[in-house]
Amino acid sequence: MEKICVRVPADRRDDLLAYAKLLREEAEGRQPGWDRQAVHRIADRHFGGTKGLFEAHDWPERGSDMPRQIMTRVKDAYGSIEAFVDQFEDD
Repeated sequence: MEKICVRVPADRRDDLLAYAKLLREEAEGRQPGWDRQAVHRIADRHFGGTKGLFEAHDWPERGSDMPRQIMTRVKDAYGSIEAFVDQFEDD
């Protein structure tokens, strides 16, 4: 990876940032949905599933509410999906 600095029209800034993010994700082998897959993989391996993840963190949602809240809860608790993955997949 190489960090670069470029000048772009102000109204195209968000387009360039989105494209740069896509390039980084491709370089890291990440495809759309990688984050949800990682969270569920870690929940299965370390907590016995999604319900175990919610119970271990005392998150109140159960049943059909869990899939809608899991990403938000993980981000709130760990700061980012990357931080969550780093904590559990490196042990």
